[in-house]
Amino acid sequence: MSKPFNYARLYDRMAPFYAPAMRLLPVWRRYTESALPWLSEAGTVLEIGPGPGVLLRKLSERHPLAVGFDLSPGMLRQAQRHLRRAGLPVRLAQGDATHLPFAENSFDGVVMTFAFSAIPDGQAALDEVARVLRPGGLGALVDACRPDNGSRIACWLARQWERFGDFMRDESALMRAAGLVIVERREFGAFNSIRITVGRKPGGA
Repeated sequence: MSKPFNYARLYDRMAPFYAPAMRLLPVWRRYTESALPWLSEAGTVLEIGPGPGVLLRKLSERHPLAVGFDLSPGMLRQAQRHLRRAGLPVRLAQGDATHLPFAENSFDGVVMTFAFSAIPDGQAALDEVARVLRPGGLGALVDACRPDNGSRIACWLARQWERFGDFMRDESALMRAAGLVIVERREFGAFNSIRITVGRKPGGA
C-alpha cells in the first residue's frame, strides 16, 4: 500500500518562493482576487490555503475578522510575516481542511484559491466549508480546471496539474452534495483553464 502524498512537506519547501513567484506572475494574483467581489458583504471570512498570505492581506484589510487556515506550517510562517509587515492582525491556524477546528456557523464567507485541487478528499472539505458557514454565507473556490469547452491546451494543462498530484473535479457537484446552492460557475483566464465556483448556504435573511 503506497504512502499518502505529503502535501505539507511539499508546500513547506515551496513557501520561501511562493510569494515572489506570485509577484512575478501578476495574472496569477488577478485570478485569486476574482473571489473578492463575492465576499464584499461578508463580515467574517476564512481563507483555506492562504499560502504566503497575499490574498489574506486584502481580506484582513477589508473585513473585521479574516482567518487563514493552512496545512503547511511553512506557508503559515510566510503569511504571519506578510501580515505583520503590513501592520495587520495575525489570525492563523494549522491543520487539515477536512477537519476544520471551528464551530458551526462561524463565518460569513469561506474562500479557497488554488488550494481545493490539492485536497484529496474534496467532498469532506466542502462538507466542512458548509458546516462552518453561517446561513446565507458564501463559499468561493478558484482553481485550475478541465473546461467545459474542451480546449485542448486547457485539458493539457489540467493533466500537468494532475501529474503533480492535484485533482481536477466538478466543484459545483461537490458543493451541491454538501448542501450549498450554486450562484456562480464561470471559466475564465488563459484558454478557460481557471474556474470560479460560488455556493451559498441556504437560510439567512
